[in-house]
Amino acid sequence: MKLTLNRLLLIVILGLVFIWANPQSEAAEKLSAQAAVDRTEVFAGESFTFQIQVQGHDTPDKPDISGIRDFTVQSLGGQQNNSSSITIVNGRVTQNVRRGYIFSYRLTPKKIGNLTIPSIKVSAGGQTVSTQPVQIKAARPTEAEDFKLRMELSAVKTYVGQPITLTVNWFIGKDVEGFQFSLPVLMDKRFAVTDLDTPIDPKKKDLYLRIPLGDGEVIGKKERTSLEGKEYMAVRFQKILIPQKSGTIKIPPGTVTFNALMGYKKRPRSHDLFDDFFSDSFFGRRKEAIYKKFVIPSNSPGLTVLELPEAGRPANFTGLVGEYRMTASAAPTEVSVGDPITLTIRVTGPYYLENVELPPLDRYEALSCDFKIPAEMAPGKVEGRVKTFTQTVRAKHKNVTAIPHLELPYFDAEHGRYAMARTEPIPLTVSSTRIVTAEDAEGSGVSEEAKIELETWTEGIAYNYEDLSVLEDQAQGLSVWFTSPLWVVLIGLPPLSYFILLFSVTFTRRRKADPAAKQARRAYGHLVRALKDSRKLADSPVQTNASVLEAFRQYLGSKLRLPPGVLTLSDIKDTLRERGVDGVTIEDLKCLLEECEASRYAGTAVSGDAPSIIDSALRLAKNLERSLQ
Repeated sequence: MKLTLNRLLLIVILGLVFIWANPQSEAAEKLSAQAAVDRTEVFAGESFTFQIQVQGHDTPDKPDISGIRDFTVQSLGGQQNNSSSITIVNGRVTQNVRRGYIFSYRLTPKKIGNLTIPSIKVSAGGQTVSTQPVQIKAARPTEAEDFKLRMELSAVKTYVGQPITLTVNWFIGKDVEGFQFSLPVLMDKRFAVTDLDTPIDPKKKDLYLRIPLGDGEVIGKKERTSLEGKEYMAVRFQKILIPQKSGTIKIPPGTVTFNALMGYKKRPRSHDLFDDFFSDSFFGRRKEAIYKKFVIPSNSPGLTVLELPEAGRPANFTGLVGEYRMTASAAPTEVSVGDPITLTIRVTGPYYLENVELPPLDRYEALSCDFKIPAEMAPGKVEGRVKTFTQTVRAKHKNVTAIPHLELPYFDAEHGRYAMARTEPIPLTVSSTRIVTAEDAEGSGVSEEAKIELETWTEGIAYNYEDLSVLEDQAQGLSVWFTSPLWVVLIGLPPLSYFILLFSVTFTRRRKADPAAKQARRAYGHLVRALKDSRKLADSPVQTNASVLEAFRQYLGSKLRLPPGVLTLSDIKDTLRERGVDGVTIEDLKCLLEECEASRYAGTAVSGDAPSIIDSALRLAKNLERSLQ
């Protein structure tokens, strides 16, 4: 940006004022910390945001929050919160700098009643301060007729280390949006929690959805079912619980928080004649959805966890509980000493095999005596109820006749005793390694070609003589250059490269001179790609409409050279008319934008499914592009 004379003089004057006034920075702030929550009344199991707002330092130490015992705590990270300002009073310039930091957490009450977030210490720059305690009132969630949440365990009696499946079923009787699950059992130290691999049917992928859960997500499946004689749409997902301690455990109830569609109300009439025409009740556009917040609790199933007995426990027991079988195969089975042999071991067991690990093969004495075994073993691969391990071994001597049987100890939960899974020995044929001699390495043996004697020509040296008639005239000159393809390329390449470079530079400068024109040319292509990408969000109408709305805002902003972040139809309707867009297309655009905005901001149920909305949006985009070109 070019500096005008007035701007240059202003900068010089301000600089002289700063130098003359000897500006001083305000002394460092005193360290302080304050606790803040987004609300103080919640339901047990309903999450809320808790912040520790630090002033006086922007790199404080991470606070110790282990004292928060009535809530499950999930860290949301932190960010600096700095600000600065300059004041001039009676010619004295003072620079005020405020440094701060905010730690954010998601808290979920574990029980009902009046709970307290205790005072938390914060340290920074050699100073230590404490936040004030915060009182939270946690109410008891209540069930609703149209919504139920149920948790089921695959077993009510198990052993320490035996995986069990936790199945969560959410029964839905009305349209909902914005749901969030809270399952305290996933944070329970009495269990190790992991995911259960959920196979997805590609032909029915619209029945699956990703559910945020804690710090990650889980795959849920939708299906129609009935409960207590009433039809529901159910969402089901599963987690694996591995008990770590024995005893009688009551699984803490979980909750699901969501907004449910309760009905519709009429929209207030707008004073904009343009809006009133297209929002008339004749077109069905004057209703607004009414949503109500629900927090639904689950049941609390019980579980008895037994301790594994000490009697009869094998020395190499790794903690597997269930019923397991093990088979092995090898290839090739006819080898020389030192040749690689691929040993494949398959373990068949319960529905969850991720925790199955083989003891290191070098611990099998019968195997390590006759075979060379790498120190590390590749991780196994799970397919259904089979986990496959592969390892390369090498026979040490020619007397090896078989790969010996391998063992995997486990505790048979059904019969209450320790057992052993064994493979069968694998026969091998091992031959001696052929010794490579120096003659083999150097190739000094006499070949048949070397035995052939050289022949001499009877004519002597003259036999190889040729006269001047065999010489070919290789004259050079301009005429030769222009008839030679190589010389034509060498002569013509520099000027051709120059003109190509000149054209590229000119074309680039023209495009950079007007970047908005480049965006306008590409706007339609970006819009079409964004709308097609929205099909991936078909299982979430709200997200689909939000994606469509943002795509059209970006398109219209680029096409009309306006900022898309604040773009509304009332801002651009006159411009669209001037650019030749007909009234029907403007009407279609208005209806689409209103429907998307209502779905995104007010939660209004959409009038059609996501694919039909996207198809309509693509047709509308084509009509707009034809008019705006």
